Amino acid sequence: MDYFKYINESIEYESMLVAMKSEIHDFMENFKDDSRFISGWGHAYFCNEDGGRLIYDIHKPLEHKCSICGRIYDEYMYNACFVTMMRNEAIVTALKSSIMYRVTKEDQYKLIATDIIEFYAKHYHQFTLHAKDQINCSPTTDVGGAGKIMPQGLNEAIIAIRIVNSLELLKDSLDKDWLLMVKETLFAPMFELLVPQKMHIHNIPTWINSAIGVFGLFFQEEKWIAEATKNPFHLFEQLQKGVTESGFWYEGSIHYNFFALEGIMNFFVSAKAYHFEIDQKYQDIVFHMFEAAYDYAFDNDIFPNPSDGWPNISLKTYSYVYYMAYAVFGDKILPYLKHIENNPVPRARLPLSEPYYYDNRIPLTRIMYCPEFSDLKSDRIKSRGSQSFEASNCAILRNDTYNLFFKYGHQTKSHAHPDKMNIEIMVNNQVLTKDLSNSGYASKMCNEWHRKIAAHNTCVIDGMPSDISHPGTLLENSDTHVKASTKAYDGVTYTRDLTIDGTVLTDIFDVELEEKNQIDWFFHYETPVNIDGLKLTPVSMFSEYGRIEEVKEITLSNSSITIENELVSMHLDLEQGMRLYLAKTYNNPADKMRDTLIIRTTSSRARIKSTIAAK
Repeated sequence: MDYFKYINESIEYESMLVAMKSEIHDFMENFKDDSRFISGWGHAYFCNEDGGRLIYDIHKPLEHKCSICGRIYDEYMYNACFVTMMRNEAIVTALKSSIMYRVTKEDQYKLIATDIIEFYAKHYHQFTLHAKDQINCSPTTDVGGAGKIMPQGLNEAIIAIRIVNSLELLKDSLDKDWLLMVKETLFAPMFELLVPQKMHIHNIPTWINSAIGVFGLFFQEEKWIAEATKNPFHLFEQLQKGVTESGFWYEGSIHYNFFALEGIMNFFVSAKAYHFEIDQKYQDIVFHMFEAAYDYAFDNDIFPNPSDGWPNISLKTYSYVYYMAYAVFGDKILPYLKHIENNPVPRARLPLSEPYYYDNRIPLTRIMYCPEFSDLKSDRIKSRGSQSFEASNCAILRNDTYNLFFKYGHQTKSHAHPDKMNIEIMVNNQVLTKDLSNSGYASKMCNEWHRKIAAHNTCVIDGMPSDISHPGTLLENSDTHVKASTKAYDGVTYTRDLTIDGTVLTDIFDVELEEKNQIDWFFHYETPVNIDGLKLTPVSMFSEYGRIEEVKEITLSNSSITIENELVSMHLDLEQGMRLYLAKTYNNPADKMRDTLIIRTTSSRARIKSTIAAK
């Protein structure tokens, strides 16, 4: 099939091509980059008060408006982040222009793509080496490494891959001397910059290996290919050591699972194009990651979302990676793609490293690797059931009423939150309680709330964060029942026992301590609590956690109480000495608040039992 002729003649892509043309020309009219501009860390491009993503506007380089509260930031840090966003858009514009050249055969689009790439190639030596806000530093100063065009080696690797993807589309029409210039002035020094940053098993060196491998294959430079595939911490070592037997990236975040996968798949796509053989065991690991992500998702395709990442994401958020998988695995991946695209729920977007989507529906990877998607037929996807992901310290229970996700341990501190024993619950495909994940890492909302233990459905001892580096122990598991324990603190053991039976969910949380301490149990509602009939007394408490507001004690007439909302009734059995509170806590995004139940007691042991009945 002549894919580009197909795209040009397809009604399905007609409006997308029109939009892309307009976006390309609008960007080029306003594109003014300079090697003296220093890029900023994208995680700082968030409101410092509420964690809202700032609005990037190519027409307003010195004005950055919060998407939630409307506050305008104009400090240098945000201007530097604008530079990062602009350069990302420049490279994506080069990629879009390369596609437009192949579709329309109009030389202007080839010229736009090569002009952008040439600017960065000819001026690469003039850009300042920096790691976020550290200037002229060692390439390994920061965990993300250092970059020149971009604020980290990680981001430098990402744009390197996107530049090569653009060059691949233009390859047959490019002058060999021009390509040699790009290799020598851009990719050769990039190689020297990135190699020292391959120091451990992590998503960042995974991206770095992929970038080196992709431009190594493109230029057929054996030294570069070997660095990516054979030298210490190479890409296949990352897969072997970084993916658990459950099929997930070890950092315990579904976003970073897909983020690592995106880097990996860029190399796999190039390897297939250049007939570079990849051992079947690594192909199996990667395919298992795509399968496991489907099995992990709730029935509505929204993801359980522990640890660092972004809120409200779903399988559709990462459809662009599944299109890359189609380029490698073909019909094996098609049932997953069909399932994702047939879900009518709109795609939740990523605030950083967002790939290009037309109308938030069609990614560039679809045009590049599977433009005929609508014409393809596939088998029905396998149904989901309850799953134990023991090697990743989590499990999910399912029946016709509930999807219950349970996280009981960690593999690593990297990107971890103090959330041992956290649960997330869907009731009839509606969210009863969820993990917030977080906003940008530099925002106060992220660090003062989203990453704090009290933002999760678990217990807290003396207001302190719990362990984030050790696994838990799965004790019992079936299609309707899961029980696990963990050492949450020195001398403190948590055990949580969860059972679903028809429309009833039973949750028993046991806490055992070597000494008597303060114990706080948290449960966060997405759907507000019905306060009718509750006797509420305002109190000033829980200031040690921050971001907890409007605290009210609920007067108890006996040792049990039933709390209602529109989805469920929650019956709580309280032991002697336990007191119950209702508060408001911040959601993510932070323009909304959640109702939060808190049980407080002081003891050397506690059992909190809740029985949830769906309505």
